[in-house]
Amino acid sequence: MTTLYSLIGMAAGAALWLFGWWRQRKQKMGHVPLIAPVYLQFFGLLIVLIFAADFISAVTGVTWKSPFRPQ
Repeated sequence: MTTLYSLIGMAAGAALWLFGWWRQRKQKMGHVPLIAPVYLQFFGLLIVLIFAADFISAVTGVTWKSPFRPQ
């Protein structure tokens, strides 16, 4: 994956996190949303972290190899 796709993925994850944060601030008392804003924030942060690791891998050229896979 290229650095451009990694940056786009990080931006999408940040947008999802911001959407969850905005929904949490606008939540009305007694109203139960279909998807809790905390889950949106968590999933957005997870996406940002995954794409940040991919971005670092693309920039530095260092890749990770699983110790559990046979060579």
